[in-house]
Amino acid sequence: MAVNNTYSTAVTNAPSRKIFRPMFRARWQNMQNIVNDSAFIDMIPEPYVSYYIAYIQQWLQWSRGFVPMLHRSDFFSTGMGYTVCETIARECMRGGYRFESKNEALKDFMDEWAKNDDFTGDLYEMFFNSSAGGNCIMVATPIKGDVYVTAYPINRCFFQIGRRNDVTQATILNRFSAGEDVYYAKETRIFNNGKAYYRVMLGKGTLVVSPTWSATGIKDVPDKIKAQWEYTYGDIQPSKWYELPLESLGVYNIKNKSNASAIADMPGYSDSSLHTALDILYSIDYNYTQAQVDMYMGKSYALIPKQMGGASIDTRGGGVADGMSYKDAITVGSRALDEQFFTEVTPNGIDGKPIQPTLLQPDLRGEAHKYIRDSDLELLASKVGLSSSTLANHLSYNSDKTATQIDSENGTTESTVRTKRDLATASINLMLNDIAKFYGFTEKVEISWGTPSVNSSQRNQDLLNEYQAGTITLEKYLKKRWTELSEEEAHEWAEEIKKEQNEKNSADLSEFYGGLNDDSEQTAELPSVGFGRSGSENTGNGAKRVPKTNPETANK
Repeated sequence: MAVNNTYSTAVTNAPSRKIFRPMFRARWQNMQNIVNDSAFIDMIPEPYVSYYIAYIQQWLQWSRGFVPMLHRSDFFSTGMGYTVCETIARECMRGGYRFESKNEALKDFMDEWAKNDDFTGDLYEMFFNSSAGGNCIMVATPIKGDVYVTAYPINRCFFQIGRRNDVTQATILNRFSAGEDVYYAKETRIFNNGKAYYRVMLGKGTLVVSPTWSATGIKDVPDKIKAQWEYTYGDIQPSKWYELPLESLGVYNIKNKSNASAIADMPGYSDSSLHTALDILYSIDYNYTQAQVDMYMGKSYALIPKQMGGASIDTRGGGVADGMSYKDAITVGSRALDEQFFTEVTPNGIDGKPIQPTLLQPDLRGEAHKYIRDSDLELLASKVGLSSSTLANHLSYNSDKTATQIDSENGTTESTVRTKRDLATASINLMLNDIAKFYGFTEKVEISWGTPSVNSSQRNQDLLNEYQAGTITLEKYLKKRWTELSEEEAHEWAEEIKKEQNEKNSADLSEFYGGLNDDSEQTAELPSVGFGRSGSENTGNGAKRVPKTNPETANK
């Protein structure tokens, strides 16, 4: 059984610990059942436990926006870890995707399959999970003659890879809840004599305690979780081995980064996007919490002018403080006024302004907190590979930026998106071809990503100038202008434009020369465009036309 002793990482004597403890405790009570991973930690294979607790668990907690050992009694959570992962996933999905294959029937089939499987949602979860935990495991599961894909976070699947980065063994964990009863499914996928097999063990536990696995487990699926079981595994029976109707194990590793500095001893695993940004996430939450402390501590304090110290309050109209002076009220009067009023030492009223109390509002330090927060956000964006304006759009308005600076900022995000897409493409294509073979297709199919952002207006104008100057073809211009177009789509579009232009030019020529033939006087006044050796005018389309003569001199 794994040991998960993690001490509080918050500031021990922080004012927030005393002031907001009831609020932190209430939030912890509400969140503990959602974020508690102890049951899954107990099921982690032995080689993974140390790394999981040291790195992966910490990454995933920050990606959820709630670190129990930090936010349950000391800090408010701003959820910036979640925001980072969500922003990266959104940017990676911007521009969409399409399937490409030489077989049009296969391409159309994959479009329909992706629609029915909600493949777009699977890809979004894939990018989110890989950014959060360093890896995401795409699992293809056959269910009643079809195959469905699920994106598992790294704390729900443990795997080993071969030298070609293909998954050779995997353990997948699922949890089914029915009221107070909780069941866990442990799926194992292995190769045996070159064929892929899988088995699902079913055990009963609780939300915080994993089951004690026996040799056979539960043999029959309880009725209370049968719907959840069929949704996940179809009509297979627990504890039985089944052959997978796929070319591989149906488990595909999606890496977040090409390197793994944190877990180098585990081949196939990679670092989270949050790995080097945990200190900044800590700083953001700390600064936000201290801003709340300032607001709490300053909202009811006031500076009382010294001249008002000896004044008495008239109680005839039902005044406050029982007729005591401000000094008496502060020192020996109502306890409700303790630590609320402070005497202002400097004289007041010299400049002619009325003598009145001054409230100590928290905006006295507002600018300082805003400066720290914005600096942290800019550093966080740099560490996770996003432009500052992508992560927090208000940062783009701090000062005017040139077009070059804007392009440079956009390039930071686009470079990160391109890297993550490239790392995912090989595994996704392997999965798509396994699915295509499952349905009887032999041709290849690939995923093609759309552009993550649109070209700038200056870029579009430069492309148009190059095309008009004849330095690039129409087909190249279309492909660079609308980068989401495939080669075939750009070619077809170019051919349609050329055809339309030819038809328009032919119609214009026909109308022009038809008008010349219908009006002889207008024709006589037109300038000559050149004559051939026979004295006829060249019309430009190969036909010859005899120039008109003056009818008055025709007989001379």
